[in-house]
Amino acid sequence: MEVHRCRFVEYQPAAINALNFTPPTAKQTRLAVGRANGNIEIWDPAQRYRLEKTIPGGKDLSVETLVWAHQSIVVDQDQDDEPEEIEHELEQLLAAPPRLFSSGLNPYIIEWDTTSLTAKKSVDSNGGAVWCLAVNSTGTRLAAGCEDGCIRLFNISDGSLEYMRSFESQKGRILSVAWSPEDDFIVSGGSDSSIRIWNVVTGRAAQRMTVNKVKNDHTLVWTVAVLKDKTVVSGDSLGNLMFWDAERGTLKQSHKAHGADILSVVTSRSGDQVFSAGVDRKLNCFRKVQQQRNNKNTSTAGNWVNIGSRRYHWHDIRALALDDRPSVNSIVSGGVDVELVACPAAEFPQLIQNRLPPFPHKYLIALSRSQKLIMSTFFNSVSLWQLGKGKKRSKKQNTRAFGFVSIKPSKFKLNLTIISFKKILAGPLDSTTKYHNDLPQMLEPHQLVLDLQLKPDCNITSSALSENAEWISVADIENVRLFHVTKSDTTPGQLNVKKDRAFESALNEYLQKHNASSGAHHVLFTPGSDKLIVVTAESRILIIDLLGWKEGSFEILREFGHHRGLDNEGRSTDKSKVATVISLAVSADGQWLSTADDDNRIHVFNLDSLKHHIKLPKSSIPHTALSFNDFRPNELCVALASNEFYIYNVETKRLTDWSKAHTDQSGSKLVEQRDRIRGMTYNPECPDKMILYGSTYLAQVKLSDTATSTTEKSAKHQKRKFNEDTLKEADEQNKDNTEAKKKGSMDVHIAHKYQQILYCGFLDHNSMVMIERPKFSVLEKLPPSYYKAQFGT
Repeated sequence: MEVHRCRFVEYQPAAINALNFTPPTAKQTRLAVGRANGNIEIWDPAQRYRLEKTIPGGKDLSVETLVWAHQSIVVDQDQDDEPEEIEHELEQLLAAPPRLFSSGLNPYIIEWDTTSLTAKKSVDSNGGAVWCLAVNSTGTRLAAGCEDGCIRLFNISDGSLEYMRSFESQKGRILSVAWSPEDDFIVSGGSDSSIRIWNVVTGRAAQRMTVNKVKNDHTLVWTVAVLKDKTVVSGDSLGNLMFWDAERGTLKQSHKAHGADILSVVTSRSGDQVFSAGVDRKLNCFRKVQQQRNNKNTSTAGNWVNIGSRRYHWHDIRALALDDRPSVNSIVSGGVDVELVACPAAEFPQLIQNRLPPFPHKYLIALSRSQKLIMSTFFNSVSLWQLGKGKKRSKKQNTRAFGFVSIKPSKFKLNLTIISFKKILAGPLDSTTKYHNDLPQMLEPHQLVLDLQLKPDCNITSSALSENAEWISVADIENVRLFHVTKSDTTPGQLNVKKDRAFESALNEYLQKHNASSGAHHVLFTPGSDKLIVVTAESRILIIDLLGWKEGSFEILREFGHHRGLDNEGRSTDKSKVATVISLAVSADGQWLSTADDDNRIHVFNLDSLKHHIKLPKSSIPHTALSFNDFRPNELCVALASNEFYIYNVETKRLTDWSKAHTDQSGSKLVEQRDRIRGMTYNPECPDKMILYGSTYLAQVKLSDTATSTTEKSAKHQKRKFNEDTLKEADEQNKDNTEAKKKGSMDVHIAHKYQQILYCGFLDHNSMVMIERPKFSVLEKLPPSYYKAQFGT
């Protein structure tokens, strides 16, 4: 098999600046992740964390802090209100989704619409950059710490976002702020080495505590928190974790917990567990230990003890988030090394951590099979690469090429390797240098043929490359652009693009006519390159005809509103709600379109008749990917967050026979993988098989039941060709497969030879494209991390 192993896509994820879990009153638990490029990711912690959707950022929109708010009380009650009315209003408030607020190094506080993924409201702090935000326990007040040294209070009850008042000013900026559990006071940490306790009613400081200083330099109090017993916890730039008595304003206990700045502190709701992290990459856990007096049963207020620490990250940890409810039980950390790490909070530091991939799941890579072009999408640019060519190998050489070869990307950006994929899945070799001589000779290296730079106002939400490589579509939250691709007349091997303004005019005219917002979440071409599918921010699905482009005609053939709560006739329904479309796929023959939203509703449309065809049965487990089979276009594969999947025949409107026979996949090796399924691909050489891939694995699944399995054949071939070590691994794989068949599970083989897979697809028979972004390639782009020399090293 010919494999284009590519590492030239130098996508660099942005640093993580802020983390926050939804309040416990919200029905669904979500984790918001704010990045330095302005993107806000929404993660679902169920099923070992799943990236649900991303709110796009833009230029100068770095997210420094973000908070969720969920109103849990009824405000402005009248004496005439009946108890039943108040109870009904409270039920409506609790049933409503939580609200998300963010701020950065600008004076604006923004509320985000988590359905349309756009800014909903904004307010000026009138105090310069907003360094920190905090919401009270009832979700009705928002406190903001500003550059001018003032805390400003905002009313956020009943969907509002209104300025209320400013507290007394202090010297230096407010770096951190926190509410007490009973909302009776606010604690702030500043750049003047001080911690202040504020009276919410008067807006004046009731207590002022001073942290340690070095000579005449001020110590920065980066983070503060308040426990259930009104103990204040602070973390500062000297690495000191301090516990204070809020009523007396005195220090209770101090720990030299870190070697450098403590940037984040989070506490459990019960008040008996504290986590701290910072520049030295260390995550500490402190617990309260009760003490006894004179060996008697009477106990006193306990001391805080460091029960363990871990270094999960390669760089500064800038943010922590804790949800200690048994259903979630997670401490999540993130920072400069762009990676989220989640681990059980109650058992910390005993159990293993879960490292979450930092790369987007969709639209990072697009492939034109016929033209052998790869398109990579970054925050505000698009690049097109021409794949290289290698010298053909003899059958004898093909047989010998048995392992993947790792080559440093600094020397080679693309490796073209001839491998036997069946043998690798049966039992790959671990050697990375033994088969360097088996690499085919490179005849034509890969080449960058187009670099399209866009305005950085808004980050790209989606991009698409047509199969004939004549069109590129790029969407953000404000615009949808269509570019026509042509060969360069002046530079051989290069491509030129020209923006089609007639398309933009036609689309904007249609959206204005229907009172719809511009911009889109998704764009996708049909395989015939004759239609463009656009999913707007309001979940409108538009089918646009491209055949009349020479005459400047772009007709919107049909609009579907099924994800907006509309039926086939465009009428609103009571049971449906507006949801965010997060996945879509088109069949290889261009007849079927499948779309899915964050409410796990999956619809199938017929692009020939331009009608809604079917709504698939709703699963209790959210989906992660959709894909039509390239050789059986009527079969739709739906991957779930549990790493199970099912195949649905959209024409007959029922599950396939294979899927009916494998409804229980709980015992398969695929379910055991930590990473979620990112996508599916199909080898034309093996139409009865499907390859599913995650960030760190490839899984080949046999979709037909024959008497002699491919694995058994390959094992017999391996016995004649390879050494004893390889034979032993193949026999063990065969033994596992035989036991799995006896149990009735599916025939699946897992390979872990690739690192951080961004995309996997096939150009032709036994010709695979593999796009990787290894972790070391990301880390080498980062600035130097904190290092403190130890004695004797």
